[in-house]
Formats: sequence, structure tokens, C-alpha cells
Amino acid sequence: MAPTQKITKEMILEATFHITREHGFEHVNARSLAAALGCSTQPVFSRFATMEELKKAFHGYAGKYFDRYAAQAMQGGDSFRKLGECYINFARTESNLFRLLFMSEVMDLHGFSDMYDDPENLEVAQALSAGMGISLESAKRFYMKMFIFTHGIASMLATSFVHLADGEAETILAEAQSAFVAQHKI
Repeated sequence: MAPTQKITKEMILEATFHITREHGFEHVNARSLAAALGCSTQPVFSRFATMEELKKAFHGYAGKYFDRYAAQAMQGGDSFRKLGECYINFARTESNLFRLLFMSEVMDLHGFSDMYDDPENLEVAQALSAGMGISLESAKRFYMKMFIFTHGIASMLATSFVHLADGEAETILAEAQSAFVAQHKI
């Protein structure tokens, strides 16, 4: 009798990653995972009690992938602009992961002020405040406007609502950043 393969949480998350990346998270279920892993559905439910539990765990897993992607893409130059460009490029090249991470209910934000409950976002706003010589509240508004604008472009690309030539999104983003900076320098 052949030894049974021990299916780990990591293996399930990696299978979820591949299915999501190729087909979208909506195609992830116990059966599709079992097929990808070559096992029954039992190991999936022995590691994750519900699909909702798996989705939350996978959101963190995919978030770490985005963090590595962003860190690599943000080398050199204006890091704030590079982050926006990276976000847009991620939406273009990893649309299924982008939709899960940035267009789903997992974040559960209740207003834009919730963005600053995340220490990383508050840190960005503080750096913008110091770098631009503006108040923290003004920096938060600037950051929010840039995020809304960048997310709009990225969402349109991720859903194939619009197709842009190489560099077009980056040019539009730079123009928006200049306009928003002018508003907050007054």
C-alpha cells in the first residue's frame, strides 16, 4: 500500500494561488483544490474548517506575494509614484489576484478613514507630510486622492474595461499626481 501524502495548509494555499492566478478565486472550491492536489476533499476541510476561513488565509498569502512584487518593482526613483505604477502593473499582469486583493469584500473598509487604521498607510501619509511640507491631514487627503485615482485605473485594467498602451497609465498617473500636489501646496 502506497503511503498517503500529507496535505499541508501551505500546499492548499499554493494550489489556491495557482487556481486563482489562472482562473480567478471564484473557481476555488474544495473539489477544484482536491483535483489540483490529487486528493479527496477531506484534507482541505481538515486544514480549513470553511471556505471562508481558507479565503481569509489566502488573502494574507496573496498579500505577501503582492508585497514581494511591490518591493521588487519599487527599486529606485520616487517610491510613492513607483508604488502607484506597481499597483497598476499588478492589476494589468495579475488581474485575478488583483481582484481578490483589492476588489473584494475581504478588506471590509467603512470609509476612507479606515485606510489609516493600517499602520503602513499611516506611515506613508506621515512620510508624504514630511516630504511635501504639508500637514498630516492634508497628506492623508492627497494620499486618498492618489489611491482613488490609481485604483480606478488599476480596476479598469484588471476587469478589461479599458486597454491602455504601454506607459499611458503611468503618464496619466504622473499628471494626476502633479495636479493633486498643486492642490495641497496652496
